[in-house]
Amino acid sequence: MITLKRRNIKEFTQIYNDFMLKQFPETELKSYKDFVKLLEEERHCYNFYIAQNADTTVGYVLLCKGTNFIWIDYIAVLPQFYSGGFGRKIIEGLKNTFTGINGLYFEVEKPDENEINTIRRIKFYNSCGAKKLDCEYFYPNNAGAIPMDLYFLPVKKTDLGKPEIKENIKEVFAKLHYMCPCTEEILNKIS
Repeated sequence: MITLKRRNIKEFTQIYNDFMLKQFPETELKSYKDFVKLLEEERHCYNFYIAQNADTTVGYVLLCKGTNFIWIDYIAVLPQFYSGGFGRKIIEGLKNTFTGINGLYFEVEKPDENEINTIRRIKFYNSCGAKKLDCEYFYPNNAGAIPMDLYFLPVKKTDLGKPEIKENIKEVFAKLHYMCPCTEEILNKIS
């Protein structure tokens, strides 16, 4: 069984330097300074968790707490534990930890036949019960925006209407993506 433990900036720094810089494309990764700012904010809506199997750290999650949902900003299994079923166990750990929410959102790269990992990730999220939402979504970064797909994994609520999805996106942009220079323009492009 996976246990999620909320951790501090010192432990985040180690994960950031040892793993995140290698596991995520630069265009999808916030700057270290932005991570620290989010983690230190008084409203405490952005959190860093390590995923432990017994006493061994097998992965990590950075997330934003919304009104009635969790927005997964980054989720990863440490390389030495790939293909061990830990990704699915981390997702189950999230569902068990945040039982009172409607569900979990994931920003997912669009499928690319030339990049097999994009196809694997989509299959993984689908196998966990996440569904691609019917909306045009863009991930804001300092260079502009990256077209991505938005997935939702129900915990309490199985159906989301477009107005609720849009409100949840607005909330996350205000809490999580506000540091990007063109957030309002990007938000207006999302349909």
